[in-house]
Amino acid sequence: IVRCPVYVHERAGDLHGFYGLDGSPPVGELAYVFVEPEWIGHGFGRGLVVHALGVARSLGYRELLVESDPGAEGFYRAMGADRIGERASDIAPGRMLPVLRFTL
Repeated sequence: IVRCPVYVHERAGDLHGFYGLDGSPPVGELAYVFVEPEWIGHGFGRGLVVHALGVARSLGYRELLVESDPGAEGFYRAMGADRIGERASDIAPGRMLPVLRFTL
């Protein structure tokens, strides 16, 4: 939160999810994407990503990278991201995380 802007989706005081943008144009990272489990499937994740892509474009980003949970890769690909590789998890030895790119 200190080093990158964080955006929150809330309604009537209920937090549904949030994301952060990190990096410097032209390449940034969509970081800290989270939707409260009871709100998954209600469109809040899609809304957060659409908002993030718009904000990133307005800030001059040309690409936005996502280091994804493997279970969320299909979501990001459905939103238009392309898989460009994978990275080893910092917290789970032996676990590989897909790396995806949104071209803005």
